[in-house]
Amino acid sequence: MKRILTAGLAAVAAFTLASCTGGGGTSPSPSGASTTTNAPKVYSESELRNLVSGLKDSDGGELKLYSPEQVGAAKNLAKLLLSAATVDPSDCKAIATAGLVDSVENGSVAVAISESSKPRTASAQSGAQGPDAEQLLKDIRGKMDKCSNFTVSTLGQKTTVSSKQLQAKTDATETFGTVSTRGGNSSDMLMQVSGGKGRLLVVATKSGGNLGDNDQKELEDLVNTILKKAQSSTGSPTSSSTSGTNSSGSSTSSGSPSGSSSGSPSSSSSSTGSSSPTTTPSSH
Repeated sequence: MKRILTAGLAAVAAFTLASCTGGGGTSPSPSGASTTTNAPKVYSESELRNLVSGLKDSDGGELKLYSPEQVGAAKNLAKLLLSAATVDPSDCKAIATAGLVDSVENGSVAVAISESSKPRTASAQSGAQGPDAEQLLKDIRGKMDKCSNFTVSTLGQKTTVSSKQLQAKTDATETFGTVSTRGGNSSDMLMQVSGGKGRLLVVATKSGGNLGDNDQKELEDLVNTILKKAQSSTGSPTSSSTSGTNSSGSSTSSGSPSGSSSGSPSSSSSSTGSSSPTTTPSSH
């Protein structure tokens, strides 16, 4: 039962991070003016589901695609968990939830998860309103300096979380990655790598113990696989980006939501995102 709850929380994490962005939106042109630039593609729910389908983790396990109903349930759970949590400093809530405090209201999201001892999630989110995925990741990165350590209080429990930025590299225009650890316990970690390209936010998360460089590489590969599928559907070129310069590049520090996940969505992811989920309450 605990493993199932952990996997479910991991999905919430990805969902929450993905929800960080409602997608971007193009400013309306003055009447009579002609637009000469191509607006970034906004992906439909069906297209996003195709992007995250058929994925496998490094152990060969399938990342199972969540149904629209499951995504909706994860969204409601994410809202519940976030409403019950207090983060200090408050600016660190985006990091604590693997990415965002808001839910996906103005976009579409697709989530896939592998239910293993170290659950992985992959999510893709897109929408036509709000900041685009690239700006979202830049905004979250800007909070890292004050969020290397923060506390999360939820349901009467207070936990200290340490988080550090990874030198993650993907084919996205903007890349951001973190690894977080709850209560100094290396067996309770959450790692997330996010890639933003135009209106598409891709988030991969992994939770478990002693996460390191190989786990980071696995998440980078998941993000790149989704980006390549997106590229093949649009024909647009990709370029590599690296996540910030504040971290050592190794992934020994960690993050985790309660049993795993934080909120795709961190995030990890969109997710719905995200999440993450370094702050979700532990299962009992």
